[in-house]
Amino acid sequence: MSVRVNAERLSARLRDLARIGRTSQGGTTRLSYTAEHAMAVRTVAEWMREAGAEVGLDAWGNLIGVIPGSGESAAPLAAGSHLDTVPDGGMFDGALGVVGALEAACALREARRRLRHPLVLVGFAEEEGTSFGLGCLGALGALGRAPSPETLRDPLGRTIAERLREFCRDLPRREFPTSPACFLELHIEQGPVLAERRIPLGTVDVIVGIARVAVSFLGEANHAGTTPMASRRDALWGAADLVGGVRGLALRTGGRAVATVGRCVVSPGATNVVPGRVDVTVELRSPSLPLLAELRSAVDETARASAERYGLAVELGPWREEPPVALCASIRDRIAAAAAEAGWPVLTMPSWAGHDAKILARAVPTGMIFVPSAGGISHSPRESTSLEDASRGTQVLCRTLELLDQEIP
Repeated sequence: MSVRVNAERLSARLRDLARIGRTSQGGTTRLSYTAEHAMAVRTVAEWMREAGAEVGLDAWGNLIGVIPGSGESAAPLAAGSHLDTVPDGGMFDGALGVVGALEAACALREARRRLRHPLVLVGFAEEEGTSFGLGCLGALGALGRAPSPETLRDPLGRTIAERLREFCRDLPRREFPTSPACFLELHIEQGPVLAERRIPLGTVDVIVGIARVAVSFLGEANHAGTTPMASRRDALWGAADLVGGVRGLALRTGGRAVATVGRCVVSPGATNVVPGRVDVTVELRSPSLPLLAELRSAVDETARASAERYGLAVELGPWREEPPVALCASIRDRIAAAAAEAGWPVLTMPSWAGHDAKILARAVPTGMIFVPSAGGISHSPRESTSLEDASRGTQVLCRTLELLDQEIP
């Protein structure tokens, strides 16, 4: 590979970005449209300008940098990720994809390698969904698929439109291209597979589907001391039975699905009162749409059986489902080719987490490059990826952009 990324610059910029929103626990909190997010946007915007990009902000707070290509009418190549974090998150989730794309652009510029296609660098907003409760909101907005900015509100009741009026007003307006030729996202795996198998790179074939449902068990609240065990209609017994059942359903798939009960609200919630109502949420994830459908039915049946077992009523809310999204096979081949040129093995694998790439892939040929997460830890101050792995992923991103630039008309 004649174009070489600068690993030290990549590392320094990741560290600089991690300091914006640094917490006492050693993590980073950079929620969308906050002062910390604005500082990160301005910092990365300046780096983009140094790489030769024309920089601006779109209507959803996404940072867009465009480096002109040598061709007159070629559709742009796009690469990036997101700049927001979860509360007390790590320094790589999202940031690596933004800084890696930027470093690829810098390496190309320093090698005097001008792409035929324009190169669009993007730092999406509100990927995590922590501010407005809708993940990948910036990516949805960039494609014109987001709800009205007047309808979504943060926990303080402010709309996105209100927040954006004060957000980075010094930056000019620039829109994400309507028809990019492709989109590439470099990301940490956020799981243990690559690290455990000692494989330095992954290329994603499908981003898993997610199905969620709210389940309520209705029993009878009563005195915890005077109500005999045989007379109780304890709503928590039904919920606990469902939790165990959901675990069993996922285990029996042999790794083809995961299931989580991540929310449990017990009412009235007093130490000396038999629970009369319990509300839980069940989440299913799988790269297989038929398996998701099968598990949905099994969860419904398990909830009804649990309620019947303990003399309870049960209310099943509507399932909310995001189907699996396959990524572009030809881009996946180019990623594998770029890795092979350097002699690096690469694993084709699903992504079990959602990403901006999942939104883009519904409209644009999209590829993802994974690098290992130490211990499979993410969304934590302990999130860690070696400089060698981060720079290796960035090098493959850079070379993949070159290959796509040569092959896409």
